[in-house]
Amino acid sequence: MQYCELVEKQFVGKCSVIIPFFIEDEITDIVINGTKTMFIEKGGVLSSVVTPFVSREILQELIERMIIPLGKRVDAAQPYLDGRLADGSRFHIILPPIAVEGPFISIRKHRMAGKLTLYDFCPEKEALFLEKETLRGANLLIAGGTGTGKTALLSCLLQKVSKTERITVIEETKEIQVDHPHVIHLEARLPSPEGRGEVTLQTLVKNSLRMRPDRLILGECRGGEAFDMIQAMNTGHRGALGTIHANSALDALRRLEGLMMISGVSLPLRTVKEWIASAIHGVVYLEKSQGKRQVIEIMSVNGLEGEVYRVTPRYKLPALALATS
Repeated sequence: MQYCELVEKQFVGKCSVIIPFFIEDEITDIVINGTKTMFIEKGGVLSSVVTPFVSREILQELIERMIIPLGKRVDAAQPYLDGRLADGSRFHIILPPIAVEGPFISIRKHRMAGKLTLYDFCPEKEALFLEKETLRGANLLIAGGTGTGKTALLSCLLQKVSKTERITVIEETKEIQVDHPHVIHLEARLPSPEGRGEVTLQTLVKNSLRMRPDRLILGECRGGEAFDMIQAMNTGHRGALGTIHANSALDALRRLEGLMMISGVSLPLRTVKEWIASAIHGVVYLEKSQGKRQVIEIMSVNGLEGEVYRVTPRYKLPALALATS
């Protein structure tokens, strides 16, 4: 209830027409395509609804209510912006003329920590395996496409971390939710229109290592921060977790290679592979099929053999089960 109240305080006046979509718990995503169309995701299925945003004025008021509390700007000089609402929901805005027929607004609603469990993503045996790996301090990479549940699964794993440990979470926009007595969040910052004040994920990873983290959590590996994260894992920081966009568990390791190679540090590919094979203990791969987000593959990483990762398959969802889920 408190999350709905936060939204009600943020969206007043004409833009309050969006509040009913926050009240309905089954709705997970809200997509506003200018004044023409609007879609919601419910049960993993995206469907069209009648848009209440019938004028640019209402949309502009909505955007202002979204960004003013953040102290950020979105305008012709910077026509796109990521942020979060008062209740923790994530949003992305992109303005015309970049967004033809825009502005376009995408909102991923906040989910309270604890509502989902590991059993919502995989069978009991695999859920217990992931819990055990987390407790023993394995470094895990969670892979999948957009909207497959990577962040939600990561949040579930963090619920298993001992209450005596200090968790440092690093994200571009705060999304990871965890009910833990000692968790700190670091959030990246875009440069100002004048090109000043940028704080990158790579900078945050470097700073976090001086903050005595027991668990280092990277919301998404997508750039040079991958190199610093792997370095940290290889210098005694166990129990790290991170997400990455990939098409399979093995592809996640290859994508990690690419991110490290473009980090600005010149290293032979063989060395990069060795570092990854030493740092990453396991990869969890998710997909979304017919609205259900589920673990498709779990793979342990056991070093390098020549140029090839030595891996042990721990779980593979049968193709028939994926097709009928």
